[in-house]
Amino acid sequence: MAISKKLTAIVLTMIMALSMVTGSFAMIPSDAVNSKHEEAIETLGALDIMIGDAETGLFRPDENIKRSEFAKVAVETMGLGELAKSSMGKTKYPDVVEGHWASGYINIATQQGVVIGDDQHNFRPDDSITYAEAMTILVRIIGHEPAALSAGGFPNGYVSVGTQNGIAKNAVANDNEPVKRGVVAQMTFNSLTVKMMEQTGFGSNERYEIVDKTVLTDVLDTEKLTGQIVAIGASSLSGSSNLKDNEVKIGDEIYEVTDRALAKIRNLLGFKVTFYARTLDGDEKVVLLARPLKNANDSVTIATDNMESAELLEAGTTKVMYWLDKENDKKPLELIIDKDAKMIFNGKAISFDVSELTPESGRITVLDTNSDDKYDIVFVTSYENYVVEDVIETSHRVTDKYGKPSLVLDPEDDDVKFVITKATQELELSDLEEWNVLSVAKSKDASIITIEVSGEYVTGKVTEIKNDERGIGGKRYKIAKNYTEEIKLGDEGTFYLDVEGKIAAVDATKTLSSNYAYAVKGALSNGFDKVLEIKIFDKDGKTVTLKSGEKIKLNGVSGKTPQDVLEKLSDESDVFVPQLITYETNASGELTQLNTATDKTESGEINKSSFTLNVKDSLTYKAASKKLGAYNVNSETIVFNIPAGKTSTDDFSIENISLFEDKTEYDVLIYDLGEDLTAKAIIVTNSQGIAGLEDSMVIVDYIATMNNDDNELVDKLYGYQDGKKVSFETEESGILVNGDEETLKTGDIIQVKTNSKGQIQSIRVLFEAKNKTTEGTEVIADDLQIVYGKVIKKFASSINVSVSGGAVTNYAISGATVYELNTSKSTNAIKAVTPGDIPQYDELDESRVLIRIYKDEVKEIVIVK
Repeated sequence: MAISKKLTAIVLTMIMALSMVTGSFAMIPSDAVNSKHEEAIETLGALDIMIGDAETGLFRPDENIKRSEFAKVAVETMGLGELAKSSMGKTKYPDVVEGHWASGYINIATQQGVVIGDDQHNFRPDDSITYAEAMTILVRIIGHEPAALSAGGFPNGYVSVGTQNGIAKNAVANDNEPVKRGVVAQMTFNSLTVKMMEQTGFGSNERYEIVDKTVLTDVLDTEKLTGQIVAIGASSLSGSSNLKDNEVKIGDEIYEVTDRALAKIRNLLGFKVTFYARTLDGDEKVVLLARPLKNANDSVTIATDNMESAELLEAGTTKVMYWLDKENDKKPLELIIDKDAKMIFNGKAISFDVSELTPESGRITVLDTNSDDKYDIVFVTSYENYVVEDVIETSHRVTDKYGKPSLVLDPEDDDVKFVITKATQELELSDLEEWNVLSVAKSKDASIITIEVSGEYVTGKVTEIKNDERGIGGKRYKIAKNYTEEIKLGDEGTFYLDVEGKIAAVDATKTLSSNYAYAVKGALSNGFDKVLEIKIFDKDGKTVTLKSGEKIKLNGVSGKTPQDVLEKLSDESDVFVPQLITYETNASGELTQLNTATDKTESGEINKSSFTLNVKDSLTYKAASKKLGAYNVNSETIVFNIPAGKTSTDDFSIENISLFEDKTEYDVLIYDLGEDLTAKAIIVTNSQGIAGLEDSMVIVDYIATMNNDDNELVDKLYGYQDGKKVSFETEESGILVNGDEETLKTGDIIQVKTNSKGQIQSIRVLFEAKNKTTEGTEVIADDLQIVYGKVIKKFASSINVSVSGGAVTNYAISGATVYELNTSKSTNAIKAVTPGDIPQYDELDESRVLIRIYKDEVKEIVIVK
């Protein structure tokens, strides 16, 4: 059963600004709030005449409106929207396609005579409508066209008549220029209450008169009324209310309220309002919208932290001293509450009590409805925070992480009415999640419960303390009254905030480090003091053995023993499980913190505050989009190449995005996905370790032997790549060999696969200089081809090449990198040249060319002498 069954009439929304303004809680598009057309936009939305963008929720008041869009506005204004939906299809206008979304509206508007098309009999549905055109249609809707024709017709007559009747009030624009959506809303709003013109004489006695009818009342069956909201749902200014949850009492009348209007009206108890009530079949009236009546309500909202004092005076009035800006103002402000003021405490009327004006957490709102500078209604919102541990739906209970008695929210309990909201959206009990902070406001008899949910949090370290404030991430946060544990300098974790932005809960286990390592082995030392020794392969590709102290912070929880950590890293049989971890050490290199990944592979949940394993799958890499399946990889992603079944770190390597080859499938574990689905760390278990097809080729000059930084014997290749001299170390010796296990020679051409240190891991041999007289074509893969043959003819930007006397193929050479290779030279056998240096084959110059073609584009050419 939906929680909305138990909606309450809570007075004060938890997210009001400190100073209430008329439209501050209006359910209107955000880009229309406080605009000069706000009332018009909100009203037309409530009447389903003109609404905002379905995807973004924005109204776009400063954008032009199309003629097709205004046709819809016109038809809805005439109350014929449902008829338009059944009138879609072909129109009389040749430029309106049969399936056009607005064809039904255009047909009805045409049938009603409010649109007639242009001189070419076209409608121009995608053109912006002008001010004069929009005014003409509205004048026709209110029946004043005869007057407009008498005044000169289009455009001046219509604009003149519309202006005289108030349609242009707060909505003036240039007649022949496109009109903005906000102005159109204002014009349409104004037209709703203009007295209509009707034909009262016919034949030779034809005449037209203004009658006591309006579009709002006589076409849309809606009245614009005023009054004070005295009860809504279970709440009333006079005490309890027997109204249904979707009913409101305004003055002496009871009305039903639409679901759309209900959220706003709940916050208007006690306010004098302008409201729109539509008459349904059977004379039943339903409220579509209510807005605070202009200049009739003076309200102030004061957060508890800004209350200075509340004092009962001899005259029976109450003086409240409060701050607008407590840190910067020199003195507090003062207001007076009337001696006969009504008090609504958490949605239910109680006897006025000065002591209730200063709740531990929450706020008060005072309302003056008779402009006597004394506030006659006081709304008190007093919060108690709960932090969700678990939601037990079978018993309708929410358990609290800090030991409060369970919060029972039973929708079948007729004695308790409650509502759960988050940022004005109503929630089900099942929508609540662990660590949600619930700011709960209960009436004195607990018959009305309002729950405002916060999912806000900040992750980081406490770097500053000032009284009850804690500095985290450059911003200070107060501590909520419900949180009684000490928050010390240097504490790390995720700090959960209540609806007032105060710290209400701390999860010390949720710490996120980017110091990744692959834990290979672990054991307790054999010494007198048992410490943890763990062998890791770190993100720099180094194999390191870490030792802990007597205590370690494990997954954010301090004081864990080495045995505790080892058990966490082991399976049920106490066998160590190699895995990715994050860790921290102190200045002495001692292991102080270790985090294991939370497995979210089943739910796919992204948790930006916790070290998380998000994906375990076989995914195909797409080079064009840099995606592994649906997940992004970038230059910052750390790639651990851990071949399946291998346990020696000699077989491991640290890679980057260059590891992944287009259209190749990889077995991966993806960690710490961001909201944009970019991976921070990846383990690859089936890397082939081969060069990418797109990689530039390397022409070998010579190979030397050397000792690397670890004093291991490796090879060093010198050659040319991308038109310049380069050199590479190898990860180990024995890599720079051809298929016959022979060391590469001068003039051999390869592609190389390097690790994150730039060391060669593997190679792909494209050409061996010893075979320079043997022509041929080799397709390495779908996207990579090697052609070796003779240049038969040369052009300015292309060459004709024949392989082994076969068919001639023309290749474009603009943009290609060109080399010359002459293995007969003992030095300088390779050099970079230009396309102009490519020779045509003849008996005096038997040079051939090697061409590397990637994705049908010539990338490199080698002139082989």
